[in-house]
Amino acid sequence: GLRSSGKSFHDHLAQVLRDLGFESSKGDPDVWMRKANKPNGDKIWEYVLVYVDDLLCISHDPRAVMDGIAQTYTFKGGAAEEPTAYLGADIGKYEPEGPDTPSKWYMSSDTYVKRAVEDVERELPENQKLIGKASTPMSQGYHPEADGSPLLDDKRVNYYQTLIGVMRWICELGRIDIVYDCSKLSRYLAAPREGHL
Repeated sequence: GLRSSGKSFHDHLAQVLRDLGFESSKGDPDVWMRKANKPNGDKIWEYVLVYVDDLLCISHDPRAVMDGIAQTYTFKGGAAEEPTAYLGADIGKYEPEGPDTPSKWYMSSDTYVKRAVEDVERELPENQKLIGKASTPMSQGYHPEADGSPLLDDKRVNYYQTLIGVMRWICELGRIDIVYDCSKLSRYLAAPREGHL
């Protein structure tokens, strides 16, 4: 409950990962990596992705890595397991057909997008509804820079900012098809109008 508890946990976890031979990435300090060898001798990198207290291990033998971390920390539910979700993304294994084809992992934004749409639908006034199967977040031909509708009140400005944050995370989870619209609408975070919302 102390103000410095989060930093203390982060520092302690960082030391545990260093003790296991991982080093922090220069591009993102919460991406930890170390060189490793597969049983057949191939050289690879193992990764541990950290977000506060959520860990995702990418390795040919993730169980060994997680067992090393479990020497210091107790995992929720008592054990590390194959992920089904991470930071809002659905994660799973794709099992291709054929005995010589190894399984592959995938990430999907489907559940996050579905929940985001449900949240928006709950907030809409009774006389409004979302367009089904819209191809973009904005109407075709809409130009937000030319919008002259009234400015939003403080409560709805905050809601608009929340929606932009949700859209940005959807883009991060792989929906690159809405990056342009998200960027265009992000320009109005300080003073959005009714038309932008």
